[in-house]
Amino acid sequence: MAPSSGNEATTPSPPPLTLGQPVSRGDQVRDAIQAAILDARLPQGTPLVERELSAMLGVSKTPIREALKQLQSSGLVVATAYQGIRVRVLDADIVRDVTEARVAVEPEAVRLAITRRGAAEHPQAQQALAGAARLVDDGDTAGLGLKNREFHRALYTECGNDLLIDFLDKLQALSTFIATAGWRTEATYSSEYTEHQELLGHYQRGEAEAARDLLREHIATSATALLQRLEEEQR
Repeated sequence: MAPSSGNEATTPSPPPLTLGQPVSRGDQVRDAIQAAILDARLPQGTPLVERELSAMLGVSKTPIREALKQLQSSGLVVATAYQGIRVRVLDADIVRDVTEARVAVEPEAVRLAITRRGAAEHPQAQQALAGAARLVDDGDTAGLGLKNREFHRALYTECGNDLLIDFLDKLQALSTFIATAGWRTEATYSSEYTEHQELLGHYQRGEAEAARDLLREHIATSATALLQRLEEEQR
């Protein structure tokens, strides 16, 4: 079962950069770099030099360039005129903005989804939650962050409103980045898993208001420790 949370996350040493098996070479490179950002093998502020990444991953610069464009679009990396492309540095403002945006939109999207579909099993969300449980046990925070976003997306995409779905999809990468960074401040992924279980229960029983209220609280509090630390650092 999932380990209990503490003040400091203790996870196994992450493996080296490796390529998975997505659709294209550019997607493979993107996912490898994204995973390295999420588990801090590429820490915040790290310069992302095409030549160095090409040598690290054993690919040409073309898929590296394609991957960096995708990551810049997702918000995980930023480009400046003087410093080139770097891993984004999270600050209190961006954590607060992403959290407030999700609190304002995602709980209502989930309420609409439940109202639209009624009480029913949700196999896709169940599968994502089961995958998250295995990753909690493995201490794979990068994979867990992505699996948690898969779980959340499985719930809100049932709302049937393409505008809401598109808005929330655009926050997915930054939400994952904030989550994994937060777990290095306080390892809350076990309690978050329990809240996901409770949320799915409300969802499948057709309890729209209870699911909305739980999700609102879940999102609002999930980045509390990280936000407090960043605010202290900025004083």
